[in-house]
Amino acid sequence: MIPVLHDMRAAFFLVIALAMLLFICALAGFGAVLQPVRWSERTR
Repeated sequence: MIPVLHDMRAAFFLVIALAMLLFICALAGFGAVLQPVRWSERTR
C-alpha cells in the first residue's frame, strides 16, 4: 500500500510540475508576442 501511495504522490507532483512548466512557457511566449508593442511605449 505504501509504494502505491508513493507512486500516486510522485505522479501528482509530476503532473503539477509539468502543468506549471507549460503555463510558464505559454506565459513567456505570450509575453514575447506582446513585448514589442507594450514595452516600447512603456519605456519611461
